[in-house]
Amino acid sequence: MPIPVDTLIIGAGPCGLSCAWHLERAGKKYLIAEKNSYTGGLCASFKRDGFTYDCSGHLLHLHSDYGKKLVFDLLGQNIATLRRKAWIYSHGVYTNYPFQAALYGLPFAVVSECVNGYLEAWKQKKTQPFDAPFGEWALSVFGKGICKHFMFPYNLKLWQTPLDELRADWCAPFVPRPKPEDVIRGAYAPQPATFGYNAVFYYPKTGGIQALCDALAKKLTGPVHKKSEVMKINLHNQTAMIRGLGEVKFKHLVNTMPLKDFCAIIEDAPVTLRAAAKKLRCTHVDVLNLGFEKSSRKDLHWAYFPEKKFKFYRAGIASNFSAAVAPRGTTSFYVETATQGGGIKNISVHQRSVVAALRRCGLVKGELVSKQHIPMPCAYVIYDGERKRALETIMRTLAARNITSTGRYGGWKYSFIEEAILDGKSAAEKISR
Repeated sequence: MPIPVDTLIIGAGPCGLSCAWHLERAGKKYLIAEKNSYTGGLCASFKRDGFTYDCSGHLLHLHSDYGKKLVFDLLGQNIATLRRKAWIYSHGVYTNYPFQAALYGLPFAVVSECVNGYLEAWKQKKTQPFDAPFGEWALSVFGKGICKHFMFPYNLKLWQTPLDELRADWCAPFVPRPKPEDVIRGAYAPQPATFGYNAVFYYPKTGGIQALCDALAKKLTGPVHKKSEVMKINLHNQTAMIRGLGEVKFKHLVNTMPLKDFCAIIEDAPVTLRAAAKKLRCTHVDVLNLGFEKSSRKDLHWAYFPEKKFKFYRAGIASNFSAAVAPRGTTSFYVETATQGGGIKNISVHQRSVVAALRRCGLVKGELVSKQHIPMPCAYVIYDGERKRALETIMRTLAARNITSTGRYGGWKYSFIEEAILDGKSAAEKISR
């Protein structure tokens, strides 16, 4: 006999937990099925060797009044306000973020090439729309020099996709677009202004990013079933086969697992849905969490590495977000490397290469005393020419069966934690109408 539920929520990350909490506030019943043995999804933290490691650099960027109030209410005194200290490492030097507005410190020839290219593009006033190929859009906004030295090499490393296939519609609000006076000022003197959606961010004082999901999970009174992977979905019968629970019959379903994977477990999926799901693409990211016995520089939260000689695209110092995530006197790093397909084959070799590179850049002191590898098979959704049309087909088909797929991965988009929380809220409100 199937277990009857009003709303089945797949995934106990910030989106799924938020959906459940907002359903509770509306007096609605739900059941959460989470495949892992813990809540949080990719916003989980793990304790090892005295370090608290996140699944990469997960920070809180709060831009809505509702989202900020909710997060502050959840964390109470356990939240710190931080001003971004982000850098770019290229040509053997660290320059401030964003590259396009902080060229000061680079070799003079590089600065001149970037400024001249930018001004030439600005004078043409032919900015490409966001649905244009990323390469064309970036050239029209930033010019040849900035694209050559940062925009092209960095985004090739991050997205692992030819830039003529990648669309620019992911860029807002993630890519700052400074004015000409800002570019010139930041080229020949230290840039006094800040740019971007993450100039100020927030992070738990203790517990890593897991503290946020734990606080949200504690508010729930409904069932959160861990180690409960959803194996099959039947659209016609509105049922789900869940490991450890058996068959569950739902009136509504909110999915937060990667949309491509969700579509793959629908046993009676229409041909059009299956065809659309095959067009969804994403990058695989291997995260190395590394603990070192000595402290490192305190003026850096993370740095971008556009050059080919570095396999990773970003490295951050988590212990500069919170001293509590590392034993006293030590340093906690996270390093991100993107690939297509199955990820890095030999993690031990990759780790040695990463540590050596961090030493060459002057970031690492002391011996490596702790390490953790976290593979993220679905890390960044690729915004190519097929994504938008495929999403429209999939979402329309699911909506007709009372299924909402939302959040960063359920909605198949590039977003941040606050948006995931708000997505969960919106899904709950849709069901509660």
